[in-house]
Amino acid sequence: MTALTTLKSIAGQLDQTSARISTGLKVGDASDNSAYWSIATTIRADNGSLGAVKDALGLGAASVDTAFNGMNRSIELMKDIQAKLTAGLSPNVDRAKIQTEIDAKLKELKQTADASVVSGENWLSTDSAAGNYVSDRRVVASFTRIDGKISVDTITISVDDTKLYDKKTDPADAAAAADADISAAKTTWETAETDWKTAQSTWESSIKDAAAKTALDTAQSDYNAAKKTYSDAIDTANDAAVAAVDGEGGILNKQWGVLGKDEDGAYKHYELSIDTIDISTIQNQDLSKLRAYVAAVDKALGAMTDAATTLGANKTQITSQTTFVESLIKANERSIGTLVDADMEEESTRLKALQVQQQLGVQALSIANGSTQSILSLFQG
Repeated sequence: MTALTTLKSIAGQLDQTSARISTGLKVGDASDNSAYWSIATTIRADNGSLGAVKDALGLGAASVDTAFNGMNRSIELMKDIQAKLTAGLSPNVDRAKIQTEIDAKLKELKQTADASVVSGENWLSTDSAAGNYVSDRRVVASFTRIDGKISVDTITISVDDTKLYDKKTDPADAAAAADADISAAKTTWETAETDWKTAQSTWESSIKDAAAKTALDTAQSDYNAAKKTYSDAIDTANDAAVAAVDGEGGILNKQWGVLGKDEDGAYKHYELSIDTIDISTIQNQDLSKLRAYVAAVDKALGAMTDAATTLGANKTQITSQTTFVESLIKANERSIGTLVDADMEEESTRLKALQVQQQLGVQALSIANGSTQSILSLFQG
């Protein structure tokens, strides 16, 4: 009976060791070690969630990369347009031909923005008037479990900061009053200048009496005052252009409030959008609108550069977070292995030892049975 009990014990250990070798686990279910099995199961669940986070980061990275590449290409096209507008300031160029080249660049800009699509999302060409429009696009970035409480964090990217085109637009806040002030001030200044020159001529041609000198001083004072009023009107217009007078929409199809200086040195206020640039009819007598286009393109380029910087920062953050999540998954896998994985070398050695013990047990049982038969034969005699 002792030999049989020993053999059964060895057989049980063999089954356990064989199971560990075949599955690679020393804790296959809760009956093996309930504490370790529970911890490992929770970590496996967390790794599943981290895997989902990694996938979400991959999709987010694709969206950011697409928008980033589209923005960079658009910036290069805008630089070309800026160069062509600058060339258009020369009095001896054919602005109609330059406009043809600009039109081709504008078309490519729209095509680039419209083609920057990933998984049905476009961050460069939008419609903020659509009922399902959401400005903030969130990319799942992390999954954490602290004291049994789960939290999920996201990286938020505002499409309103990156969109080049928006079907919904609102006009710029026109500064017509500022332009009117400039025009009126210029007229007053020119009139005062004429009066001053007339008074100066009268005084010089007269015997330079006191009345003529008084009239000259008055005309000089009026001229200086009118000139200052004109200068102040220009400063006011400049302030209006710097203030929030831009319209709403995408960077390339919203109206920009800009100033352009005419050939007399007077500033004119314009509300211009990049996608409707047209210099074909601008004449040398007044290049203020062309200069305003240059200013509008410069403002748009600044906004595009800021958007590209934002997208670049998001791209770097997503890449860094992806690397971190991958390291967490690997660390969790090592933790699971420490808890439940079998030491294959140790289990293999134990299997061989148990097989030898089993063989010895069988022999011991055979000897025990033989001894019993010998004792029985004595009673038979």
